[in-house]
Amino acid sequence: MLSDEEGNYLTIKKIQESLKSIQNRFNRCDFDDKSVLRYSTLIMYDDRKKRKRTRKEKESFLQHIINEHTREIVKEYSHVVISKGVYDKYYIQIKGRGDRLYTSQMDIYISKRSGRTLDLVYERAEVFNKIHSEGYTECQVEFPTGNILFANYFKNKAQDDYAFEMPDDLKYKSYYSINHSFGEQATMKMLSQTHGLGYVQLGNTSATVYKIGDDRIIITTAYPYYDDDDGYEHDIPIPSDWEKLGEVCCNVWRVEFIDQANFDKGDALPLDHKEYQYNEPFTGKVNPGIWNIKNRYHFMNDDVYMKKGEIPIWVEIVRQK
Repeated sequence: MLSDEEGNYLTIKKIQESLKSIQNRFNRCDFDDKSVLRYSTLIMYDDRKKRKRTRKEKESFLQHIINEHTREIVKEYSHVVISKGVYDKYYIQIKGRGDRLYTSQMDIYISKRSGRTLDLVYERAEVFNKIHSEGYTECQVEFPTGNILFANYFKNKAQDDYAFEMPDDLKYKSYYSINHSFGEQATMKMLSQTHGLGYVQLGNTSATVYKIGDDRIIITTAYPYYDDDDGYEHDIPIPSDWEKLGEVCCNVWRVEFIDQANFDKGDALPLDHKEYQYNEPFTGKVNPGIWNIKNRYHFMNDDVYMKKGEIPIWVEIVRQK
């Protein structure tokens, strides 16, 4: 039993020793001195009921935290680590700088009942690793006519979702969480397949969309300049063959684009019909066909490009056939 030397209750010192005893590379950020103190306070005192916890409650809570953070390594890739916890729960984490592992990525229970297997864990980890090795998320989308609408986001007719309505069997699934690269790419593919919608997750920014000929589109910063060490702003010239189509203010941190023929599966969108979109879209005419989307936004350091006088290409959309 987890109790002090008198056997009556857990001391805060014992709790902290127990928490620190399981600290390793998988939970180092969770069990620094500050978080250990926070966990210890939670274990000792029930703030909701305004009372100290009983010995049994403290033991149970402490064991729960230990179970949630116990790990053993299963496999390590160039950018990803698979680890195993208790109760056949597996974790996929992205490597950060140094030895840091980002915790909020993906966890998967495997069991015969659920049908999830260890092979599934490996498959998803390999997708993660490929994305982070190559430095972009990717999917394909069809433009049947080449008449494209661009906006921060579109609404569907039912007005119930700002990225088009996600199918019921896919709602709230962790592998569609845009908080990590796997979910972002899965969402890109799902929206392309179900709605013919091009989707790229960006950030709290403003973007400009350019067309280069009729077979290439790029999305990049709306402010192509950098500040040097002396505090001067240097504007970066736009290449002469880049045709500006419009700008998007990313109030919702994304840009969406869709062929006119695909909007609401064929119901054309009049550009003055405000009911169907958050901000008024703008248009571009390109060659019809299958287009490949590469989104590098979350893998780029804009300053590296800006200081060389180059514009960082966040998203590249290129016609394949």
